[in-house]
Amino acid sequence: MTPSEIARIIAEAAAGGRALPAECYNDSSVFDAERERVLRPGWHAVARWDELPEPGDRRAIDLHGEPVLLVRGQDDVLRAMSGVCLHRAFPLVSGEGHGKDIVCPYHRWAYDLEGRLKGAPFMDEVPAFDRDTCRLPQLPLEIWEGFVMVSTNSAAEPLAPRLSALSELLAPLDLGKLVHVAAADWDSPWNWKVMVENFMESYHHMGPHAAGLGKSHPPRGTHRLPIDGPCTVLENPAVEGEDPFWVIQVFPTLLLAPSRGEPTVVPWYEMQIDRHDHLHLRIHLLMPEAFAKDAATVELVSDFLRQVHLEDIPVCEGVQRGIQSRIWRPGLLSRQEETLSAFHRYLTERLSTAPS
Repeated sequence: MTPSEIARIIAEAAAGGRALPAECYNDSSVFDAERERVLRPGWHAVARWDELPEPGDRRAIDLHGEPVLLVRGQDDVLRAMSGVCLHRAFPLVSGEGHGKDIVCPYHRWAYDLEGRLKGAPFMDEVPAFDRDTCRLPQLPLEIWEGFVMVSTNSAAEPLAPRLSALSELLAPLDLGKLVHVAAADWDSPWNWKVMVENFMESYHHMGPHAAGLGKSHPPRGTHRLPIDGPCTVLENPAVEGEDPFWVIQVFPTLLLAPSRGEPTVVPWYEMQIDRHDHLHLRIHLLMPEAFAKDAATVELVSDFLRQVHLEDIPVCEGVQRGIQSRIWRPGLLSRQEETLSAFHRYLTERLSTAPS
């Protein structure tokens, strides 16, 4: 299917208040279009502000097929740049590391922490070679509410100004000062939109979470908040004695669920999306620094998040199986699922826009 055909199908679903048809999850051509028009041009959270604290700290990231390198410079500025050597395209870094230079393991081309070429063995014997023109391409990077946001689109529209209304909503939580406490990794054999849609509605609290969230945060009172910007927010009221929370999607992939209690606890679901039917999920825990030092509190919250996700896994796996059906047709969404329609409208807009 072409991007315009996909956009039309999704737009019809959103206009009718229905779930997306199965081909939006099963068809690899849909994922190819999403990767080019939704994922690669978008802003994505790749770290927290406190994770690469020292000059020389670096981290390799696969950002929707593009090797990206995060580096803290000697000037204490965090930068995102291409993670591919300018010489013969060898990946410069794997995983995380530290050092005063970035050295390609293949032919030992060396770059400084701002991506400028410092050394290239024997290249002075090549008359056309000009070291001063060699620098790793730089990528847009913003720090928003403590999240390190990166886009592979050099012409990406700045993000923070468009999220001013969301920042105002989050201001009492002081989200930008929360520190990264822990992370858990989960292999997730389902479409990325299955993950987003499950995360962004609490209608299912009475299903897989009936014994926990279904009692503390019943689905009936949940509703979408009217927040302007490239995001959608679901209010989750709580029964007496429990803390309310929001679930938030900053389009296209940032998923977080801030609680409004003491301490502030924010799960961040990072999706590393590689195929139309698979992603790697990393669930991060963010907390105020004072509480992050309390091992018992961290363990208690981590165990709770683990239990919630263990309840969600069979749901996501079940939907991924169910959309293989040739008989099923998309059903109407409930009022508690208005955030899904907002997500679908965003997809329609992006798929209707040619990539930069």
